[in-house]
Amino acid sequence: MRYFMILVFLLVLPACGYHFPGQGGALPGGVEKLYIPLFINKTSEAQLDNKLTSRVTEVFARNHKLSQVETLDQADAILEGRIDKYQSRALSYDKNDDISEYRATMIVSAQLKSARSKEVLWQKTVTWSVDYTAANDKAIQADLEKQAIDEISLRIAEELFYQLLDDF
Repeated sequence: MRYFMILVFLLVLPACGYHFPGQGGALPGGVEKLYIPLFINKTSEAQLDNKLTSRVTEVFARNHKLSQVETLDQADAILEGRIDKYQSRALSYDKNDDISEYRATMIVSAQLKSARSKEVLWQKTVTWSVDYTAANDKAIQADLEKQAIDEISLRIAEELFYQLLDDF
């Protein structure tokens, strides 16, 4: 009886519309070819636009439903993004009142537009934070923050991908 219930569950699960993240329906308007220009960096933190755009491109390249194109005239749609905010703030202190941990946060707005009509097909704002330890050495501290930015960029890219596919 137990195996029968498991079998019924597995057969009914797809019928209820459940799917794993990022495996939702197709994009609107039959979008198959996507152009991803460099994201706009509205922050004072250098190189965030390059890092995030690179991560978004990598994450979207894993999908077999879409193909990325190199020029706008080849595309069905454009995925534009803007880094609205980046900050790294002290999160916790040790017994000597020195910073022991930081939290880096990035806020990104993105929208999918039709390449021909420029109609907005989808838009979202995504926020992600990562905590990282503090270091007394400035070079090590810079490396730790860079690693936090790398992780945030990857997580935001994945979140944009999942939300874009799952909203349809």
